[in-house]
Amino acid sequence: MTQQPKGVWIWNLSDIRSDYLDKLVERKVQRIYLKVFDGKFQGKPTFWDWQCSPEIIQDFKSRNIEVYGWGYHYGTPDIARQVVKVRQALNCGLDGYIIDLEKEVEDTKTHTNVDKLLSALRIIINQGTFGYTTFGNPQLHPNVPWQILDKYCDIALPQIYFEKFTFKPTTPEEVKDCLDAYKKLGLKKAILPIWGSESDTAKPATAAELQDYLNYYPGSSIWRIPNEGERGEAWNLIYSGFELPILRRNLRQGRVGDDVKAVQKVMNARGYNAGKVDGDFGSQTEAAVRAFQTQAGLSVDGEVGKLTWTALGGKFEG
Repeated sequence: MTQQPKGVWIWNLSDIRSDYLDKLVERKVQRIYLKVFDGKFQGKPTFWDWQCSPEIIQDFKSRNIEVYGWGYHYGTPDIARQVVKVRQALNCGLDGYIIDLEKEVEDTKTHTNVDKLLSALRIIINQGTFGYTTFGNPQLHPNVPWQILDKYCDIALPQIYFEKFTFKPTTPEEVKDCLDAYKKLGLKKAILPIWGSESDTAKPATAAELQDYLNYYPGSSIWRIPNEGERGEAWNLIYSGFELPILRRNLRQGRVGDDVKAVQKVMNARGYNAGKVDGDFGSQTEAAVRAFQTQAGLSVDGEVGKLTWTALGGKFEG
């Protein structure tokens, strides 16, 4: 699978700033996730035709922005009605569809419905990308049908809203704990985290913190573009144009430089404590590299060479 672009989520187009298209281009947004369906809107499955039409989708695409639709599904048995409405959205020219499944599907009685729905959606999405989004830490929600989701979907977008989490002492630990829990499930699909920036957060993440997580996790995204007058950092971020620097030498203890700083920053962001970002490859940085190599299934030598840097999302030209 090619590297997924970074993106931002949209709930109601009518509630965000009117010049949103120009602003998306300015912020270098590569993909949007646009709400196009709700399983119980006004009591029934509903296609959101007021903000998903061929003309609206083309407006985004004319600015080189991919459009993925998303909708909230409840594990209900009205499979055919849901499929009809999602098909209407897909016919507008969407590049993919994301099914949002949360607390309702923790009831195991819904799992047969979920399986039938995903099987039917997989058929109509055909060549497009099919994904799912749900809780950030699957360890805390064991009754979500994780294996069913993995069976039918191409990508997983866990809601890692670390600004609201309290189960680990630091943000890197919280993020790593979530991603480790996904690995333990044995899922085969690409994991593209969603970071939160919401108006109701007691201690909101800063733009700088969110930017680091966007930078160091390819394909990640921000929930969500704030409504007019609402707090949120989504408009203050850059969604493309950043890549890990090309590494041109192996890095090991004793080496110094900006490339070492890049290693330290990405290790810290991924929850492997490399210590102070000072450009000096010391014992703590080596320990972080070893921990990452162990988890990634690489040879554990504490050095950053081609395989390790590539596993982190960078390019190597040594």
